Amino acid sequence: MKDLNLFFNPKSIAIVGASPKNEKLGNILARNILDGGWRGKLYFVNPKHKNIGARRCFASLNEIKKPVDLVLVAIPAPRVNAVLEEGAISKPKIENFVVISAGFKETGRSGKRFEDELKNIAMRHKLNILGPNCLGFINTSESLNATFTDARIKEGKIAVVSQSGALEVALLDWAEENKAGFSKAISIGNKAVLGESDILRYLFRDKDTNAIALYLEDVKNGADFVSAIAGFNCKKPIAVIKAGKSKAGQKAITSHTGSLAQDESIIKAVFEKYGIIQPHSVEEFQDIISYLEFNKIPKSNEIIIITNAGGLGVLSADFVGADKKLKLLSFSRNLKKSLRSVLPPGASAENPIDILGDAPPERYKAVLEILSQNLKNYSFLILLTPQNQSNPTVVAKILGRYRKKIGSMSTSFVGGTKIKPALQELERLKIPNFESPERALMALQEAMGQNSCRRVVFSTAGKQSARSKPKGSQIIKKAIAEKRKMLFWQETENIFREYGISLAKSVCAKSLKEACLKKLKFPCVLKTDDPQIAHRWEKKAVALDIKNSRELKNAWNKIKKTTGAGNFLIQPMAESGLEIIVGMKRDPTFGPVVLVGSGGTFTEIDKDRVILIPPFFEKDVIESMFNLRIFPILKGFRGEKGYKFGEIAKIASAVKDIAVENPEISQIDINPAMIYNDGKSYQILDAKIYL
Repeated sequence: MKDLNLFFNPKSIAIVGASPKNEKLGNILARNILDGGWRGKLYFVNPKHKNIGARRCFASLNEIKKPVDLVLVAIPAPRVNAVLEEGAISKPKIENFVVISAGFKETGRSGKRFEDELKNIAMRHKLNILGPNCLGFINTSESLNATFTDARIKEGKIAVVSQSGALEVALLDWAEENKAGFSKAISIGNKAVLGESDILRYLFRDKDTNAIALYLEDVKNGADFVSAIAGFNCKKPIAVIKAGKSKAGQKAITSHTGSLAQDESIIKAVFEKYGIIQPHSVEEFQDIISYLEFNKIPKSNEIIIITNAGGLGVLSADFVGADKKLKLLSFSRNLKKSLRSVLPPGASAENPIDILGDAPPERYKAVLEILSQNLKNYSFLILLTPQNQSNPTVVAKILGRYRKKIGSMSTSFVGGTKIKPALQELERLKIPNFESPERALMALQEAMGQNSCRRVVFSTAGKQSARSKPKGSQIIKKAIAEKRKMLFWQETENIFREYGISLAKSVCAKSLKEACLKKLKFPCVLKTDDPQIAHRWEKKAVALDIKNSRELKNAWNKIKKTTGAGNFLIQPMAESGLEIIVGMKRDPTFGPVVLVGSGGTFTEIDKDRVILIPPFFEKDVIESMFNLRIFPILKGFRGEKGYKFGEIAKIASAVKDIAVENPEISQIDINPAMIYNDGKSYQILDAKIYL
């Protein structure tokens, strides 16, 4: 792990590209550092000037002759790499650089050459480089603004990290307007050397940071990202807003930071597995930052709502009722009796608690007093509209008295002029307010996703199976030597058998005469067994329900003439059951991922599937299947018996083990695996292994 403590907490900084001209980046950087109150040693570097203001200006880094903890580089891209080389060989050596300059891979081939050279220099000299094409960073605990934006943000407990400098500027401006605080604000730009995983590892250990908000356009290295978050995300929540989810978005990010398109469904599965909060818009991102700034994520998804406006209570209940992540807490009979004792007739002691429009501040206090004694560990949402009897500012002060007694408290004071003083009071009391109940509930709902991290770490605590010599390796080596991209059926069957999975009984033959010499059962299925024919249905290389030898001969000759295949497969016609697909894809970012879902001919249309990220176990597969649309059928629907989840989980786990232990395999397709609810064992009717 890179030690970035000195990087983000430097005692001395040099600005390469310092300038006396106000509009130049080097000048803006210097002004922001000096105006921010940072107390370290600042050096200016520019061979065109001997002095800038009252400060000496050095011709090069090598002239400084004193330790420099961090260099900010703000010069044209073609000159950047020479500065990095110079710093790396200067005495004392300089190891930490922020390359503000643009003009690298985001601009095309020539820029990519500069960036590739930059990476080589960093690797050769073991340099830490943030950027290029980035804003820089802010460390509020050190009063250090090493960026070219003059945002003035207060200290907070959330670190914001962004691949987009412009978006970070917008978030900093929003934070300044809304008095939100950040511990760090870090722009990572093109991520040539330091990526999100390096920054996350540093922030996980940063005592000033309790939560992390991250904007990403791509994940630099999937294995490194998972390694970084797996051990820490339970302690510090991460919210990631991921761009590039559509083709148009992916095209845009290529020209923005030079990022490559990635499989968004896999990234989403990784985020869900490790409990990463996933806002869907900048507005949600800001709301989650507001929530995390002042609240810890509750362990329970059951919430309590108090309102003086019945309509807002109904809208809140509608939102909760439409989503599986949140629930309205059911009150006990005794608790409702206690609430009724302080509420007037017509008020509701159910959840949401409607204390009526004529509620004075004291009514909020009376309800909170009862609830805080019995239900203090739940999430509270307090709703208010400025009606005649309400005094929003007094209500805000009352909430402040119960703030520390309650684990999670959010408000939605809805209005305009009449609630402005109350909003200032809520801000002072560190209680997040949202413009509508729906926004408050959405922030809480998304934040609750972080709780899944606790389950994942627990369920994957055991060790994955590991073999010194993977099963099937000789079969795979033989196929690679023959330059085949797909295994034959018998090879696939042998590998699956090694991992405890049986394929449907089949007869393999190169000629019809050879096939007829073997014991065949009718009705049967004829299909090609040819590595050149991966998609049999599209190539018309399958014949079903063949009832006798004459039909078999006709089907054989027709398929052979159509496809030119030299190898065939004959299987008994399977009984009808529920068709399941199990597959594996080796993703270039995250490695092998496994999918399970509804199978059959229309699987690509239905797309009813879940994605599983190793490591996982059979119980994880079973739990994931709760999210399938066919789950009611699997469980047992309208009097029909349920199916054996364990059989599907066993197949999926075997596919995972095959993929993890045999990196030469690029893809595995099982479609369909036929499962039954009448006691019969599963049948895998089609399975392919691609290299």
